[in-house]
Amino acid sequence: MKKTEEMMAAAAPCGIACGYCGLFRAKDDPALLEALTAKGLTKGLKKESLTCRGCRPAKGKCPVIDGVCETYVCIENRGFEFCYECPDFPCKKLNPAAHRADILPHNLKVFNLCFIQKHGLEEFLKKAPEIKRRYYRGKMVIGRGPQVE
Repeated sequence: MKKTEEMMAAAAPCGIACGYCGLFRAKDDPALLEALTAKGLTKGLKKESLTCRGCRPAKGKCPVIDGVCETYVCIENRGFEFCYECPDFPCKKLNPAAHRADILPHNLKVFNLCFIQKHGLEEFLKKAPEIKRRYYRGKMVIGRGPQVE
């Protein structure tokens, strides 16, 4: 199946599900942008640059980082759509880190990329909310993985 521009915009080359990010959804929902701002979730960011079209259409300029995403530049320079296509996958850019793991989806990247590689982008975009819920709300059961009650 050919990947549509919309599907590609909803999934970053690194495996982040952009389509489920509040800043991505806020481009079509001004009330969501107001809610994110009111909750202080956009602290230190300029309101006019908060909404995001996804890193592909934005050429790696994510509103929550300074400059251009190094992972985006890397994958673009190498001519791949996703990091899993690279012979260096997984590299240190995808290495999990405990820092801010409770609020940022960065530790999901390698799992997401493997899922996309095995099941395809369309299936990933369907399952991304469940994957995220299992990561943030799941309770680890040794031998069974994270269980969501």
